[in-house]
Amino acid sequence: MISFYIKRIVTIVFLPLMILGHFPQGLIASPRLPHVTPEMERPAFWIKKIKNPTNLLLNPENIHKMNEENLKRQDLLLCRVKDLKEDWTREEVLFLLKEDWENFGRTGEVRYGKSRIPLGEFFWNELRNNLNQESVKENSRMLFGLIVKRTDIRVFPTEELSLSTPHQDEFDRFQHSSISPGSQIGIYHFSKDKEWAYVQTPFIRGWVRTHDLGIAKERGEIVDYAEAKDRWVVIGNFVHVFSDPSLRQPVFLAQMGDSFPLLTLSGETKITNAFYVIHIPSREDNGLLTIQKGYIRADEDVHRGFLPYTQENIARQAFKMLDHPYGWGDRFGGRDCSRFIMDLFRTFGILMPRNSKEQATVGMDMGPVEGKSIKEKRKILDQAIPLATILRLPGHIMLYLGKDKGKHYAIHSIWGIQKSGGPGPKLEKIGRVVVSDLSLGGSGLNGSLLTRLTDIRFIGTPLK
Repeated sequence: MISFYIKRIVTIVFLPLMILGHFPQGLIASPRLPHVTPEMERPAFWIKKIKNPTNLLLNPENIHKMNEENLKRQDLLLCRVKDLKEDWTREEVLFLLKEDWENFGRTGEVRYGKSRIPLGEFFWNELRNNLNQESVKENSRMLFGLIVKRTDIRVFPTEELSLSTPHQDEFDRFQHSSISPGSQIGIYHFSKDKEWAYVQTPFIRGWVRTHDLGIAKERGEIVDYAEAKDRWVVIGNFVHVFSDPSLRQPVFLAQMGDSFPLLTLSGETKITNAFYVIHIPSREDNGLLTIQKGYIRADEDVHRGFLPYTQENIARQAFKMLDHPYGWGDRFGGRDCSRFIMDLFRTFGILMPRNSKEQATVGMDMGPVEGKSIKEKRKILDQAIPLATILRLPGHIMLYLGKDKGKHYAIHSIWGIQKSGGPGPKLEKIGRVVVSDLSLGGSGLNGSLLTRLTDIRFIGTPLK
């Protein structure tokens, strides 16, 4: 869940993270959770329970229609960057900066930085000064560009942390999310130190490092890149992209759901036995965008175009992320719960918001859940479509796997659970993508995942 929605860490704490421009952490080999067998940690276990798992749930036309409808919904915070207006007044830009400051700026709550001491008056004054509000012109023209390497979207133009306690650094409230290379951005403004750009991305507004973006000479450059039809889609957890055909110079790491135009010459797709050739964005010394050749190993997990949206494919994609580390706002190379969902559905061309609360308004509602008894919730789950249904509770979201021996299961990226015992509540860290049944967390003060379940949404249309 994105930082600007977080007021506190809830009893069962979940998050998906990954730092752009850095190699992700290795998969975590940890003991499996209660009621989970080794077979349950393989996609085939859940696929074989489904009748006709290769049937299409949505065809490309249905997916396009759903995306278009969701892009029109302001509550989802999705943005078609290419359609942003070019001319902005000083009043409009200052309003956006003010809104961010009021939501995330200094409050009465003590926040701790990297040094583990409270962020003081000097820090907040310097931060406000770096927003560079005095330089906003009466009328300015939006610049457009592409992200050239995995990078972070920050709430403010700073690498400083904003922590609730001095004893942990996992939950930085100045962190929105990571953003992938090739992502379109609209640029409103620059910081006083010129190190940061204030941008609109396809799913959130915030600050990114200027050296991680290339500025287009005109809007059409980013439109042509983003709308190239023939693309390689990353369907593996992560894939290395190189700048040379010898595959010795890595340029960035692409994650599940990223896509890049194929390079075509004389009508032929440039594919050799050793690598695929793609177009990748790059930044010139003067900051301008240029498009260069990139190379992906031929044995990497990529697919020409989006995957067919079937339950079998959903299962196989989800389990490629099993045991990947949890990361709040994609920090430390991890994924939080909502990024897990977002990346999963991107491989099918389905746009999802970045925040779990908004994700749980996409698709078809399977019926009112909040306030229902455990028995009633189980009855609704019995009617849910495995591997195409998302489950939400406050602060967390999961993919429903199905039912086994009377228990309902999900796969999700989770930080930890609260357990009772001792002088007070105890937080047990999980910190990875796991398979669990919905009784997880039952010994905590707020109850199990199933107890706290509020939304069950099918990402598709009614099955016949």
